[in-house]
Amino acid sequence: MATATRQLDVWIVDLNKVYTGVPFTVVTDWLQQGRLLASDRVRLAGKQTWHPVENVPALTPYLPTPTPIAADDRAEAEAPIDLGFEPARVREEEDDDVDMIPLIDVSLVLLIFFMMTTAISEGVFSPIATPTAKHQLATIGNDAFWIGIDRKIDSETKEKYPEFSLGKDSDRKGYLVRPTASGKEIVDRLTNELKSFQGEVKIRLRAEKTMPIETIKAITIDLQDIEAKVNQDRDAKKRVQIVVVGEVSEPMR
Repeated sequence: MATATRQLDVWIVDLNKVYTGVPFTVVTDWLQQGRLLASDRVRLAGKQTWHPVENVPALTPYLPTPTPIAADDRAEAEAPIDLGFEPARVREEEDDDVDMIPLIDVSLVLLIFFMMTTAISEGVFSPIATPTAKHQLATIGNDAFWIGIDRKIDSETKEKYPEFSLGKDSDRKGYLVRPTASGKEIVDRLTNELKSFQGEVKIRLRAEKTMPIETIKAITIDLQDIEAKVNQDRDAKKRVQIVVVGEVSEPMR
């Protein structure tokens, strides 16, 4: 009981503060509360020598002991926190490669465009030479007509123009219409000739080699108009059907 009534001088080293005449029970309370550390010093009241708390046998039982870490302790799982931004994507070496597929598609489109337009150097009506006919494309019948198309050059203006002629294979007299620059004359004469025909009538186009294809197409359209005009007032059984047996290109005789 004598120890419990003793008074001690307490020196808190960190604060460099000394408390004198502190009861022993108060000192023990300070130790348990953590206000007094093992490195602090104490002495009996009125004495000269200071002693570390941890070296005083009467006080060591009151020093807090650290709780040992248990082997089965587990860290508490933390819930994920939404920070409001996406992490930066790791850049790979493949990202540096340029995608060439769109460039190839555009190149092919341009290539096809230039291939289609290169052949037309002077617009849509540029002359396109028709192929030479080495062999007869169809058998010529006795009632077959032919339309000749030749290219002529004006002696004064030096301009080129088509010259038309009309004939019939069964007619040994030669031309039904001699060469003329008037396509209307050919249309009128052929219309009159077909008034006495019914059924299928073959017409052969005999064009000069360098004649533009547009001229051949124009003659074909005229033949369709002639057929419609001839059949305008006819019964279905008596109608004429014009058959173009071949659009050929051959030297004019």
